[in-house]
Amino acid sequence: MKKIAVIVGSNRTKSVSRRLAYWLAPLLSGQEVQADVIDLATVALPFLDEPELPSAGHYQNQSTIDWSKQIQSYDGVVFVAPQYNWGYPAVLKNAIDTLYAEWRGLPVATVFFGGHGGFQADLAFSLVLQGVKVNRLPVNLRLNLAVGQVTEEMTAAELAELLLPYQSQVALMQQAFQDLWQHHE
Repeated sequence: MKKIAVIVGSNRTKSVSRRLAYWLAPLLSGQEVQADVIDLATVALPFLDEPELPSAGHYQNQSTIDWSKQIQSYDGVVFVAPQYNWGYPAVLKNAIDTLYAEWRGLPVATVFFGGHGGFQADLAFSLVLQGVKVNRLPVNLRLNLAVGQVTEEMTAAELAELLLPYQSQVALMQQAFQDLWQHHE
């Protein structure tokens, strides 16, 4: 069985990213795929405190060692994050920068959202993903969500209805993971 990490790329207490990740994970899961939500708010990585560069791979901090093992246990990753001032959250950049070799060649998709779909955040993050040499999937979601459109009070059914127009793209994302895995076996 293949495993996909759906990483919540925001650490806000009332995170829309978290709601979206829990909506997305079951849609990516199936008979041959298990998608798990990983919340960076609970991973709690310190900000870049390794004594050596991550590219050296000589991790000394337990938090980095644990993060490395967690990422290595997955066959693919989907990052879910908001657009902040045409960028993405610092906690997401830190999660990437804490490791290096673990990202190389890993199949990765993104889900960015914002009032204008998160295009600028996706563009900025794309450069980071190129730098760590992931295998970026051709299907990445940009969700047009106005501030306050997704709330803590929404039921899962209400959220699913709001996001119904994006379900076909999620199916394409799931197929892109499958195609990539089959091609590399």
